[in-house]
Amino acid sequence: MARVEIGQHLGMSPASVSELTASFLDEGILMADEAADQGTGLIRGRPKTRLFFADSLGCVIGVWTGFNRIELRLVDSAGRNRASRHIEKPLRNLGAEELMDVLAETITAFAKETGATDVKAIGLACQGYVDTRDGVVAWSPVLGTRDLPLAAGLNERLGKPVLIENDASAMAFAIAQLNPDFRSGRTACLMVGDGVGMGFLIQGELYRGARFGGSEFGHVRLRRSGPQCRCGGRGCIEAYLADYALHRDAQLIDHRPAPTLLLPGEEAMGTIVEQARAGDPALLNLFQEAGEVLGDAVAILIQTLEPDHIVICGPGTRAMGLLRPSFEAALESQTIPELRALAAIHVVESSLDLLTEGVVMQALRELDLDLARLKAA
Repeated sequence: MARVEIGQHLGMSPASVSELTASFLDEGILMADEAADQGTGLIRGRPKTRLFFADSLGCVIGVWTGFNRIELRLVDSAGRNRASRHIEKPLRNLGAEELMDVLAETITAFAKETGATDVKAIGLACQGYVDTRDGVVAWSPVLGTRDLPLAAGLNERLGKPVLIENDASAMAFAIAQLNPDFRSGRTACLMVGDGVGMGFLIQGELYRGARFGGSEFGHVRLRRSGPQCRCGGRGCIEAYLADYALHRDAQLIDHRPAPTLLLPGEEAMGTIVEQARAGDPALLNLFQEAGEVLGDAVAILIQTLEPDHIVICGPGTRAMGLLRPSFEAALESQTIPELRALAAIHVVESSLDLLTEGVVMQALRELDLDLARLKAA
């Protein structure tokens, strides 16, 4: 940002902003780049000098744990992505200690491979119910252990602060940082992909429940006799919409091979979507039902939380063109019109990158707060 923009955001005078930023520039916390605003069409006056965090203040590593896979991202203190890795690891059947050993070894190896010598913090996003205050994964559909003290265990092994977050909340946080409209009022981000999750933001901050976790909206049951869900129940929203549910049902259609994968990759899901777009009637019906469930789910959000914005995001948005007709019909039929008019619905095509971006942004914010505490001291 330019100094004038910082002043507008903070309600500070130009003189105060100049004094403070000069101090941070002298200390090497900020850097200035006059070239960043060239070519903006300014005719009169000097171009704005934009200020950035220095990239030499250390770095953070963002991690996402899925079903037997790990995504890693290295970001410097300026917020620039320096490296990323996708690693397949058998995590599902590991006990607590062995799981934390594997994660710590994977993170250490990634830091060594990428030359990250000054890692300040680790941010880790995980599916399931995450207690962010105590750093505990109470339950996850992709891990085989409950009440996992993940933050403390990794901190002990790595010697670094570890922040953990539910993956849907991490994606919601990342999306809100990229779009200022979602940082005002109430925003519900419904993430569809490996599972179905929701991150809920109030004025840009993640809503926390009594155990400092987020929402397990994907496990709200819609139909008592519905399909099997990973949580052990039947008829959950996720059991109709998640990649594993769509892939399972696609494989069970009579002219297809028997099920071979519990959780499909992007290639397998892309094949199903393309076959449906090509007119396969059975698959079109499958996505039609999924669209109806998505409409029911968004109607529940509208009528229970009255959000200003509902963001549908995640890898599952790859099929939004197939879902949209039945989604819109279900939403219209299931929602009180006056409430429906209050919520703006957005579809944000997004990949797994936003999961690690979300925890990276949170870790960077903690790094900023640490700098502020040092400054105050």
